[in-house]
Amino acid sequence: MAETSEAKPSASAPGGDAGGEEEKRDERMLECNICLDTARDAVVSMCGHLFCWPCLHQWLETRPSRQVCPVCKAAISREKVIPLYGRGNTKQEDP
Repeated sequence: MAETSEAKPSASAPGGDAGGEEEKRDERMLECNICLDTARDAVVSMCGHLFCWPCLHQWLETRPSRQVCPVCKAAISREKVIPLYGRGNTKQEDP
């Protein structure tokens, strides 16, 4: 029983910065694999890697004869990347 009571405070520490830590973790999950910043205009490749569209576009344009994923070297093409849409804190407005 003592073990259970010790585990509870760490799981629900009042006044802790759990929200800030969770936000940082969420931002890392949406990190571009090229620039390592939070992905802008995020796209995901067929192999599952996340990029900023501008970063991936530049990567593909500078290597026209070798269209591979910068992370795992799987074949990649502009037509097969999937844009990610969300309700995040974007400054873009609907057209």
